[in-house]
Amino acid sequence: MKSFIGIVVLVVVLAVCASVYLRGGNKINRDQVRALYQRTDLAIAASDDKPLCEMLSEDYVQTTVTKTETAQAEESHDRAQSCAALAQSMQQLRQLREMFGGRMPLRYEQTVGDISIASDGRSAEVEVSAIVEMAGMRMVSRGRDTVERRRWRTYLTSSRAVTHVGRM
Repeated sequence: MKSFIGIVVLVVVLAVCASVYLRGGNKINRDQVRALYQRTDLAIAASDDKPLCEMLSEDYVQTTVTKTETAQAEESHDRAQSCAALAQSMQQLRQLREMFGGRMPLRYEQTVGDISIASDGRSAEVEVSAIVEMAGMRMVSRGRDTVERRRWRTYLTSSRAVTHVGRM
């Protein structure tokens, strides 16, 4: 009888633990979203593409409309393409930093706006804007990202943005 009660208690404890793991590990809140974007800022400041790529979910899709004074282009990239582009961009930033004696030769500012948590609590829609200025060029981007929480990790699952590129 004692072993039967022990088994029942063990099963109940395991069920509670599994429930906490599944529910708590897949629920997102505003603090977790803001922490993701803070990690993004730190990785960009360090010109480190690896943590940036790790923030993207396996099914990540990025759609960007880029507008200049004379043209407009729309591009979509999956995770692999986005990671390759991040690696190339961060390598270029590292090279520029070396050329400028260790100083970052650009100004980067990202602002997280409205964060809307989905009714199921598993994802959030995030309004994001960013400004990049360097060597007479300015890029202003406004977009909407989808962020999800999966197994205690926060990922970007999609990004849609319009970027204006022009001279300063």
